[in-house]
Amino acid sequence: MKSTNEEFAKIFDGIASHYNEISNPYIVSIRKNIFANWAEGKCIEVGAGTGEISRFLSQKYKVVATDISPQMVSEIKKRGIEAYVCDAEKLPFPNESFDTVISAEVIFYLDNPEKFISEANRVLKPGGRLLISCASNFPGKFYDKLRSTLRNLGIGGMYFDEDTLGEFMSVPKLKKMIVKNNFSIVEIKKSPVLPIASLTRLNKLLEKTLLHHFGIFIFTYAQKPIKAE
Repeated sequence: MKSTNEEFAKIFDGIASHYNEISNPYIVSIRKNIFANWAEGKCIEVGAGTGEISRFLSQKYKVVATDISPQMVSEIKKRGIEAYVCDAEKLPFPNESFDTVISAEVIFYLDNPEKFISEANRVLKPGGRLLISCASNFPGKFYDKLRSTLRNLGIGGMYFDEDTLGEFMSVPKLKKMIVKNNFSIVEIKKSPVLPIASLTRLNKLLEKTLLHHFGIFIFTYAQKPIKAE
């Protein structure tokens, strides 16, 4: 059975101190650069983990970070980022208080992803940007099975059991949720095809072909409508 938001808070509390060590730095760097290119103004990263993306964005933007795990928030604050403990589905911020909302690999874990998207709309200013990355359905399932096999062999730093996780996302499903909550889609891309830093040049070539459909992560840039004058 999938874990609840509260249960995930405890899971992430337990891995906060060594989370960066078990994260793929190549994937993290891709997220950083895509989000940095799409973001603007005052940003909030929801479900920020240890704040690696927030810290990167803070070089150019004003950034606030949140996470449901108190220990993760403690790690974020060590990086000099303003951070708060909260559920992604219940953001404790006023209406229209941010220019950009960022969510990296978060909706996969949520009880109700649409509540987060609705909250993002509420806290965004008119014309504000919603930036989401999430594991794509087919590649996500493949790598999840691979991770399970490696775990059974005692290899790698995997820390979740598959039964605790939610559903991987497809582009149509993600677009439907975003549009339903009064956003327009600006851009969607899938990257990388292969999660290996030494294959960066090959990934860039593959992403220009039909093989881009096999990209592991879906990156989505959506925009809240601008109010009519």
